[in-house]
Amino acid sequence: MNICPECEVEMEEDRKLCVDCSGEAPLEKTSVEDLPGQNADSPSACLELEDGYRFDITGDEILLGRRDPLDDLDPEVDLSIHGGFERGVSRRHAVIRREDDAYVLEDLGSTNGTVLNREKVPAGEPMILTEGDVIHFGHLRVVFHGGTVNGGVS
Repeated sequence: MNICPECEVEMEEDRKLCVDCSGEAPLEKTSVEDLPGQNADSPSACLELEDGYRFDITGDEILLGRRDPLDDLDPEVDLSIHGGFERGVSRRHAVIRREDDAYVLEDLGSTNGTVLNREKVPAGEPMILTEGDVIHFGHLRVVFHGGTVNGGVS
């Protein structure tokens, strides 16, 4: 993953310059472990996109959606750079959070919905996630990797 050292925007691997900084800021490679708020003690679970890109799930709750600078919305998992707009991902699409010893997925009333293993996720109803679950945020497909909070990745 590339992170702009000037504005800290996440960019695709093949980008050499940051589009948010008028192309003036060179990008440096950053591993997920180097991102703020993440450490070795964090539970290890992630979402894997079709292209193999992975978003680590850390903290008690993460927001998934699209960045919107006009509304000052910057979700922890920004799917904009992965075709989120074109594939129907809402700005505030869903959350994944830890509850007891599990991860749960909750749709936030997104326009194009969330589907978990071919079943539509009703807005506001948390669904437990297990290793290998296939999730569609609109038409963007991801796979959940992880298990229980205490057990880490299965």
